[in-house]
Amino acid sequence: MKWLLFIAAVATIACSSGIASKPAANDKEIIEVRASTLSFAVLELFTSEGCSSCPPADRLLPQLTTLDSNVIPLSFHVDYWNHLGWTDPFSKAEFSERQRHYAERFHLESIYTPQLVINGEYELVGSSRSLAEADIKKALKEKSAVTIQIDEVKKAGASLSVGCHLEGDWKQTNITAVLVQKHAEVNVKAGENGGVHLSHTNVVRSFNQMPAHQKLSFEMEIPTDLAGENSRLIIYAQQKNLKITGVAVYDRF
Repeated sequence: MKWLLFIAAVATIACSSGIASKPAANDKEIIEVRASTLSFAVLELFTSEGCSSCPPADRLLPQLTTLDSNVIPLSFHVDYWNHLGWTDPFSKAEFSERQRHYAERFHLESIYTPQLVINGEYELVGSSRSLAEADIKKALKEKSAVTIQIDEVKKAGASLSVGCHLEGDWKQTNITAVLVQKHAEVNVKAGENGGVHLSHTNVVRSFNQMPAHQKLSFEMEIPTDLAGENSRLIIYAQQKNLKITGVAVYDRF
């Protein structure tokens, strides 16, 4: 999968040692700085392992990243399919609630899966390649209104401490930070997808949302089963109308 190499502002000692920074005492690690991209398409796929219509959308999501290195996919697993015989291990009620906010934004009568939301501006059935490609191209024509600079990331046990600052039109926005599992494989044993082997991309495992300020510091919970090399931190700015106006990706744990 092709990913954007974000500009790094790294201390001289880190540059001279080939980027790597050694873990400090008490299992803490400071990792290099990353800056946000100028144009982007954040793809939020609302999906469920309990929905038989979702596997095609799950398969399409990583394929859409080949359109441009600034296409950033996210998989939000909702919980309202869990009553049909299979509990999605990645599902959370807060993801279903997030989807309801989008339903209000797009004046939809109900929520559904698979749904794909692009930059908080476009919504469509998540398995529709042609519509997704068209909307991604439109999204990539817009420039970021907010620059997110990740200044510091510290890992300590099951917690990730993040420091960042914002530039641009960041007022009247919220900041959303997600810790994702880059890849997941699941053998579904019951429900509509019983007996099916599923693959997932950038599964949201931890979610944190806060009002935007020029300088921010916050913590993210690291799930015990999430390996560092299979994780990615994504931070994005979102206006009150849910339009995403800036994003940064941190990809080295």
